[in-house]
Amino acid sequence: MSPRFSATFAKVADYGFAMDRERYEGIQIARALAALGVCYFHSWGALDRFPKGTAHPIPWLAEYGWLGVDLFFAVSGFVICMVVSRSDFDPRSFLIRRVFRLYPLWLLMLTLFAVMAWQWRGLLPTETAGNFVYSATLLPTENFPFYDIGWSLQHEMMFYLLVVVVVPFFGVMGLIAALCASIAANQLFSLPWYVSHLAFYHAEFLAGILAYLAMPYMRRFGALAPLAVGAIGLYYFLFYWGGRSFFPIPLFFLIAGFAMLRLPENPVSTAFLTLGDASYSIYLIHPLFFALVRGATITFYDVSPLWVEEPIRFGSIACVLVISTLNRRLFEGPIIKLGSLIASRRAGIGRAIVQAPEIAAGADQPLAVPYSGSHTHALR
Repeated sequence: MSPRFSATFAKVADYGFAMDRERYEGIQIARALAALGVCYFHSWGALDRFPKGTAHPIPWLAEYGWLGVDLFFAVSGFVICMVVSRSDFDPRSFLIRRVFRLYPLWLLMLTLFAVMAWQWRGLLPTETAGNFVYSATLLPTENFPFYDIGWSLQHEMMFYLLVVVVVPFFGVMGLIAALCASIAANQLFSLPWYVSHLAFYHAEFLAGILAYLAMPYMRRFGALAPLAVGAIGLYYFLFYWGGRSFFPIPLFFLIAGFAMLRLPENPVSTAFLTLGDASYSIYLIHPLFFALVRGATITFYDVSPLWVEEPIRFGSIACVLVISTLNRRLFEGPIIKLGSLIASRRAGIGRAIVQAPEIAAGADQPLAVPYSGSHTHALR
């Protein structure tokens, strides 16, 4: 490694250590907005019994709420880069935290979905015991897993495994090289599905990594300029030219802007920070709750006025947010702390849980790493 690059990386590391002491409030806000977008995008599920075309959704959220997934992947890259850049990074403790962060709630929701499907509508031909067990592992599937919302968790878990394999030997630059190689190979060659499915989103993880490395140089611009550039770029690539392949460019600026965002202390900020904490729960719980609402409306949808659709939609979303917040406090939190305790002991750390900022709902505490969001089937 050249002396110039060593000095640059040291600057990034010093800045990251200083930022570690603070709560990444902007990243929390990004996660909250992404979770709300994905939740609204799927909220049609609560209204499926009503006649088509009679609801009055918010157009851009109903059509493009899935963009929250891309934002989640970029946040994951940002935070993982922060974590692995620490001098005390230990791959075993990192992986333990990831397992305790992702799997307990995933297994619970997967099981609840299987029971609901079995009791209410009967299992589909693809919903076999083998598919259930394999889906529980979060290993890649060619199609959607048993509980289809978990497809993005597969991408998250494979990214974490890539980190564990690459970073201890080749560092962050090796991780960047591996992601670049997979992106290039996916563009140039016809790869097996289990490679191409993962490589398709590697550019978004990479955007977050590069945003973290660029933080010492971008902070002079503040938060608003990168956020504006990112929003305009995303709009341009979405509606005018480029398409999904160019999304990592605006995501780079959006993540950098959110990371530098500082919030006033008021109830609105507190609410969004709380939702950021609960975003993983929001993601996994909302499809099940919308299915429950859809089932409940069977008895009255044909005699109800159409104006009740939007109150049902927003009431359902509100219930999801409350349930997810409680789940975060009563289930996720204790599980995350248990994982941190075990990881800390494995790493030989003398205290039970390392005190570090909680920066994302998808992250374990104390080392926070973002959750994986949801997408629409058509975009897989």
